[in-house]
Amino acid sequence: MKKLNLLLTIILGITILSCSSDDENNNGNNSTLIGTWYGISSTFNGNNSGIPDNNILKFTSNNRVEFIYEGFGNNGENVSEFGDWTENGNTLTIVWDDSDPGLENYVLEILELNDSTLKWRTEITGEGTLIETFSKNQNATVDLSQFQDYNLEFTVDIAASGPNDPYEFQATFITTDGDNQVIEMTETYSGLTANTDDFISDSKIVKEYKIVGVRVTAVSSNIGGLVVKLTKVSDQNKVMDSFESIPNSATITYNFETRTETTTSN
Repeated sequence: MKKLNLLLTIILGITILSCSSDDENNNGNNSTLIGTWYGISSTFNGNNSGIPDNNILKFTSNNRVEFIYEGFGNNGENVSEFGDWTENGNTLTIVWDDSDPGLENYVLEILELNDSTLKWRTEITGEGTLIETFSKNQNATVDLSQFQDYNLEFTVDIAASGPNDPYEFQATFITTDGDNQVIEMTETYSGLTANTDDFISDSKIVKEYKIVGVRVTAVSSNIGGLVVKLTKVSDQNKVMDSFESIPNSATITYNFETRTETTTSN
């Protein structure tokens, strides 16, 4: 059995955007911030905390803000907090209408702010660091920026009967863009024999994704199986290690949103 190893290195470049210019922020009225935002993820001291409790935010042009806590009322009704907001550089300050003494001011550091994403950080005294991410897309359900630094390695088993027995296949790298549209990049591997160097390196740069995977389609009749491994580089944690036979074609994908893998063949 001849194995052809291919390594696809996914590099996700996360750029912390400058939120606005000094001229724009001095009046505390950043038009990018104005609108309705929906919570999609949060972390507390680096640990995943799910969707923020204040899962809907409404910023208005007259510097008012409403935090909506869906279902937090005694009978499952929504609960709201109201206040005034001002922005200075990357610092956002909210002064609540009603609060306990000493908790009137809520100070946040804006990490990212653009037309679609709002991400901020705050220090909770005596407890730790809270980071929350929101989107103007009500259907957004995942903070894509947390998925980075992954190696995707796939191996194709070749049932070559002799050192000069040729084989050929197509390998397709599968991912999704910021609009959740599937993107496929296909390369044909041909003119290969059992004596071919069995390690081919390829690199893909992906800005953001929810799904990543590989499809291998046999061109010659001596293609055997597909193994796909997904490893987080920072801690070498093996996220996925799956095998699927290739009668004609096999696909293995991983969904970061649901943390599930899917294998199919035909």
